[in-house]
Amino acid sequence: MPFGDIVAVSGLLLTLTTFLFNLAWPRLNEALALDEYQQGLQVRKRSREKVMGTFLNCGLPLTCAFAALFYVNLPAAVRIIRSSTLDLWDFDVDRTLYVMVVLALLAFALINARLTLRLLKKWSNLR
Repeated sequence: MPFGDIVAVSGLLLTLTTFLFNLAWPRLNEALALDEYQQGLQVRKRSREKVMGTFLNCGLPLTCAFAALFYVNLPAAVRIIRSSTLDLWDFDVDRTLYVMVVLALLAFALINARLTLRLLKKWSNLR
């Protein structure tokens, strides 16, 4: 497979997982906005169930997807960075875009990991 095709596939996968993140964002935001100081056992139990459901259905799968995509693409990005020289006027666009896609995957993996940890903290505080 030519390198340009690899860049296209990686970009497509990044677009797909970002689209899934955008679909999950309202649910993540709703779970994170729950009040931790609710009165009543039933209300707290429902809130805990909602937070755990969001964690299992949105937070964890998205974090795993972005982390896996980053991990799979990392070796090629490291090879590109190792073999490249810094040249501001004469650079290979395909390779540069590939490294940028890998960095975007890292950023989304870290953002989702942070959101997932916040969900776990919220669940713990609702006990």
